[in-house]
Amino acid sequence: MKKLFIVNSRADSKALARFKTAYSGLANEHQGSSEIVYTEFAGHASEVASKAAKQYGVLVIACGGDGTIHEVANSLAESKTPMAVIPLGTGNDFTRSVMDEDHRSNCEICLSDLFNDNFKVRDTDMIKVTSFDRNGNKIDSSSAWCLNVASIGLDTEVQLRAKGKVLAHPDSGFVRSTAYITSALGCLFGNRKFHFKYTALRGDGKPNVSVKDVFTMIAVCNASYYGDGFCPAPNAKTDDGLINCCSIESVNLFRSLFLLTKYKKGRHEGYKEADVFVTTKLTVESTGARDLNGNYDGEDFSGHKVDFECCPGAIKLALYGK
Repeated sequence: MKKLFIVNSRADSKALARFKTAYSGLANEHQGSSEIVYTEFAGHASEVASKAAKQYGVLVIACGGDGTIHEVANSLAESKTPMAVIPLGTGNDFTRSVMDEDHRSNCEICLSDLFNDNFKVRDTDMIKVTSFDRNGNKIDSSSAWCLNVASIGLDTEVQLRAKGKVLAHPDSGFVRSTAYITSALGCLFGNRKFHFKYTALRGDGKPNVSVKDVFTMIAVCNASYYGDGFCPAPNAKTDDGLINCCSIESVNLFRSLFLLTKYKKGRHEGYKEADVFVTTKLTVESTGARDLNGNYDGEDFSGHKVDFECCPGAIKLALYGK
């Protein structure tokens, strides 16, 4: 199987340098078995992956952070072309759910396994996200596939602030590693009330329509981690045909700080303000004057109403080890 490496040229500089050195050595040993493309513009990874999706016998490897993974996965969804991942980004959150720490920390091990066909391909779920405006029209620019986690509310505000910090200091490892948690703390002192309701078919006996309509946030999860290690869905599995959901009610500042520490470690279940459940389809709709702002896999979206639907086996994911 030919390997096509799509590399985010704006990935973490140190990780990228390690990758280039390791790739060069292995490519020389396995001449003719691989091709590498470094992204040159926004959407380049998607463009390359879309062409690969029409080919037979190709394994596409997304080399970068969660944004690169999202871009490649959206191009390969519902195709027969499998995808692997080499984490070269800041948070690398999706890989926390599908890789051991040795592979997450060492691109050399990932590359060796790939070149030596030490991987297995598994059908993996994705969440189909469809956004609508107030007139019920689909918003194409805010509709996509989600491989990892989608969310609406406070954490989207946190992400926007964290992105700004990283963009302002692109070469600072310290800023990259602390941007999310410092942004989370900062946003807690701002607006924490978001007006929406959600509807889901759930098997835990609770109402299918949310009782309240003011929340801090809701996370819609295919995997467990996002936001540089926050864990909204510790029990999520990427191949069980289910979406793991967690909403947090609007609470005061003191309670927000307390719940944040629990949410970070995936220990929020059981607290009355946290509604944790599984479903196959969820609809979130604004009940206020503002439309919803959210993100899927770290990419921003908006809409008055948003549908989230689990699509079992929507992508073929290559996992390290046999």
